[in-house]
Formats: sequence, structure tokens, C-alpha cells
Amino acid sequence: MRFLQTYISACLLNAILVFCFTENSTAQEIDFGSYSSVYSVTLSELNIGEELDFGLLIQNEGLVSIPIAESKVLSILGVKYLDVIVDITADNYLLLNGNLSCSTDPSCRIPFTLQASYANNGSNTFSQAVNFTVVSNVASAQFPIKRRAGGPPSPPPTPVYEGYNPNLFQETAYLYIYGSLNVGNINAGSYTADIIITISYD
Repeated sequence: MRFLQTYISACLLNAILVFCFTENSTAQEIDFGSYSSVYSVTLSELNIGEELDFGLLIQNEGLVSIPIAESKVLSILGVKYLDVIVDITADNYLLLNGNLSCSTDPSCRIPFTLQASYANNGSNTFSQAVNFTVVSNVASAQFPIKRRAGGPPSPPPTPVYEGYNPNLFQETAYLYIYGSLNVGNINAGSYTADIIITISYD
């Protein structure tokens, strides 16, 4: 007789990078987003090919967590003195074989709780990361690509000119995606969920 085991994998299958360009500004606020149409921002995986993987789990195992130290790490490369808005949305359940009909069937779904953090101090250092506020598996944060030491915001981006070298103005921030599962009386198999990430300059 074998123990019923379940292979769980929360996949970043649909990482979506969206650029939002806005031309509007409001009183008392400088909108650097109007410069963003000439600057790029890139989302990349640091551990390419590795998913947010909970491994082999046992039926009725209960709460199983992946800590930030074992998180899925993504990098955001962009203009260091511009703010980005990062929105993260995760499925509420991992579904058996990704079958959408399992979303209402407790025997083939596993509740997933998203956690996310970012580090914008210039290094991939999760111990100094700032946590996103997550409500119902939706997280959002606004932060500069490179953390400012204090004082007023930097001046607007340097305009693109002949011989312009964007590497002089770029920096990398890091995203950490992790979370927990609550494994109940479920059927054996492979369980997956999607996490969608949207990034735009403010």
C-alpha cells in the first residue's frame, strides 16, 4: 500500500510585462511617467526554468510554506531614478492538472496564499526586502528602481540624445514571490496556478 502523495507546483506561467504610459499630471506632483515612452523596463527570471515549487506533499498535510529565502526571484531592470508600479495577482487555488472545473471542487484544488517582497537597494538581498501588502492574493507596490537615500526626488530623466548610453542610468530591483498552501483531503496529481505580474513606470 502506498501513501497518497501529491506533486504541487505553483508556476509563473503567465508573467506579463505591461508598459503603461500616461501623459497626465496632477497638482503638487511631478509625473515622470510622461518620459516613460522612451525608456524601457525589463522583467527577467534570475533562476530561469525553476518554478515556485512546493515539491511532493502528502494528503491532509496542512499548512506548507515556502519562505522568502527559497522564493522565485525576478529582476526589474529600468531607469534607476524612476518609480515603477508593480501589480501581482495570483490564483486563489492550485488546480489538479490546471483543470478549471476543479476551482469549485475541494477534492482537486489547494488554497494558495501569495506573499511577495521587493529589494531596491541595488543588490539581490532578500534580508533587506520590503513586503508587499497582499489582499485576496492581489499585491501592489510603488517604488523607485533604486532606493533613494532621502530628500526630494531626483530630477527628470536625462533626455535621449545622440550617443546616449542607457546603461549609465539603469539599475536593477528584485522581486521575491513565495507563499503557502493548505493541503487538505485532495486527489493525487500535479497542481498548478498562475501568477501574473504587471509593471509600469509611474
